[in-house]
Amino acid sequence: MASVPLTAGDPVRVGRYRLLARLGQGGMGRVYLARSPGGRAVAVKVVREALLRDEGFRRRFVREVAAARRVTGFFTAAVVDADPEGDPAWLATEYVPGLSLQDAVARHGVWPGDAVRGLGAALAEALAAVHAADLVHRDLKPSNVLLAPDGPRVIDFGISAAVGDTALTQTGTVIGTPGFIPPEQLRHEASGPAGDVFALGAVLAYAAAGVGPFGAGASHAVNYRVVHEDPDLRALPPALADVVARCLAKEPAQRPTVAWLLDELGESETPAPDGDVTTAGWLPGPVAESAARLRAGTPTEPLPRPGDATTRTAPAPAPAPPRARHRRLRTVLATATALAVTATAVVLWRVTAENKEPGRPPHLEQLWTHTLADGQRLSVSSQDTLYLEHEKDHRITALDVTDGSRRWDRRVRVDDVSQDTGHLKSVGNDIRITGVSGGLLFYGSNDHLYAVDADDGDHRWRYVDHTFHPSPVVVGDAAYADMVSFFYVLDTRTGDKLWDYGFGVNADGSNIAVTDDALLVHSKKKLIAVDLRTRKQKWTHQAASEAETGLVVADGKVYFGTLDGALYAVDARSGEEEWRRTFEGELWDGRLGEGAGMPRVADGTVYFENDAYVSAFDADTGSQRWRRKQEADEVTSLEVVDDTLLVDASDGGLTALDTGSGETGWRESLGGGDETDVRVIGDVVVTGTDGRLTAYRAAT
Repeated sequence: MASVPLTAGDPVRVGRYRLLARLGQGGMGRVYLARSPGGRAVAVKVVREALLRDEGFRRRFVREVAAARRVTGFFTAAVVDADPEGDPAWLATEYVPGLSLQDAVARHGVWPGDAVRGLGAALAEALAAVHAADLVHRDLKPSNVLLAPDGPRVIDFGISAAVGDTALTQTGTVIGTPGFIPPEQLRHEASGPAGDVFALGAVLAYAAAGVGPFGAGASHAVNYRVVHEDPDLRALPPALADVVARCLAKEPAQRPTVAWLLDELGESETPAPDGDVTTAGWLPGPVAESAARLRAGTPTEPLPRPGDATTRTAPAPAPAPPRARHRRLRTVLATATALAVTATAVVLWRVTAENKEPGRPPHLEQLWTHTLADGQRLSVSSQDTLYLEHEKDHRITALDVTDGSRRWDRRVRVDDVSQDTGHLKSVGNDIRITGVSGGLLFYGSNDHLYAVDADDGDHRWRYVDHTFHPSPVVVGDAAYADMVSFFYVLDTRTGDKLWDYGFGVNADGSNIAVTDDALLVHSKKKLIAVDLRTRKQKWTHQAASEAETGLVVADGKVYFGTLDGALYAVDARSGEEEWRRTFEGELWDGRLGEGAGMPRVADGTVYFENDAYVSAFDADTGSQRWRRKQEADEVTSLEVVDDTLLVDASDGGLTALDTGSGETGWRESLGGGDETDVRVIGDVVVTGTDGRLTAYRAAT
């Protein structure tokens, strides 16, 4: 793990450990390289203050640290010290100066069969130690395997359970990473040590092929293949493929034990060095060299902090990989103007990079083009403005949607900001726009959330948010920002905190909505309403399945979709269920989730899609008006423009349906890859590809 200098906000010591550098940060908090009084290098994880406000997390953390300290094994990064009840809470683990398996494969390519078998034997031994302590890892994946010259180390055992019980992990029904989650966990069945064996098989396939055995793509698509399809092991040598296939059996009882894996994978003799494999027997040469360089570069004294005279010679942070792009839009809608917001909501989908110079499609009239600067990207949109961010240049540019003219261009204020480097996060100097609402544009920079005037870019205020950069929902003079188990309210004029509220449970903050008198948020099956006047819980609604989509508020009702494929309409004032409509496509499996898309409400009709089936329901009664199956396997998003419903599909097709009948008016093929963003704002379609934005007006 690469290290970078401490910042002014970092402590000098944690417990008895002197901090030397930042290693990064993850869901639980910041991670530091430190040394004990005796000179031992350790990784110290300091838990986020926001998590410690959740008493349930605090109790789980204490319990999991106690269990993790019992784990002893050659191939685990052992917990050596901890103060789980301290303020702040922290734990220290063995420091592993090596690449993660994820980074190693990305940098140096796939591994030969014998190296994979050696890796598998070591990981099986690590799991044996974890299971002997009555723990289940639950999140074994390439980024949780660190590769040191003296062998791999499995990290985050035991602690993953505590973190996974919070909403800081990716919102959903299971803990883990798609492609490495065992099928029984996706089916919401009991998952034990056999689930770790499944993940081990997927990790070995990744090392040998460079991709997981169930492919890549949208989470729900990968999850579907895990449950219903055979793994792709064609790139693996036959003997290794047989072992991995056993690990990936759909039923836990059919998988081998860790003891069997130790015997099977440990039997082959390690080859002599031949340029591809080191004398360690299991570690490919280029990976061993990278690990050795990391070990040699481990600092023994604190790295210079920013502002020191020696800062110019400090190591630069590792570059961040491209930000993950989400196929499913989860828009937060607020209030008194909910219908107006809905009518201009932004929709995101993909087109292929091969369509670099598209001709004019007959139903898309070109309006303008704009060349992006190197490093500049389209970030968020409002009803009439596109906002471009340049993370490293700290610059935000606002373009007019209709003609592409520049409304304003500003170099904005920054702190050191967090960049995603795979397993953890390291300090850099970037900005990240989080959203636009109520005339304010929000962006994050390290420990602060910044607000600027969306119309002219003038700085308004900043607020210390401890790197949790929310996308506040603005209603009147208040901005509502979620922090997992609670939300806080800021004065939009000053940035001062007005008040906060703890839910008492972990909530899905990406899906909050604000009405004229309540804040609505989902916590799994429960929809919670908090009265904004009394600052107390107003009502709760219990659904039959966990929420899958964002909340849409219109005409006194709140609409949302759930994992079992149902669409709900709930009275926003009382929490009473107005109606519920189940909706199952031919291959829809509600246990896998992410098949339902954000509802759209316009002119008394609710438009809802599920597994490429698009339906229109009467907003008052829930009666179905029409239903249409799309050509693609998945619909990504819906947008209503006048009498037209624009339907984006996973194959890159954009279809115009008549809102009254559901009949197809036209369909344009925009490709189906992941290289280009396309956004619909009203009837304007904006595509970004090959460093250029192009805007079209869609026929409606």
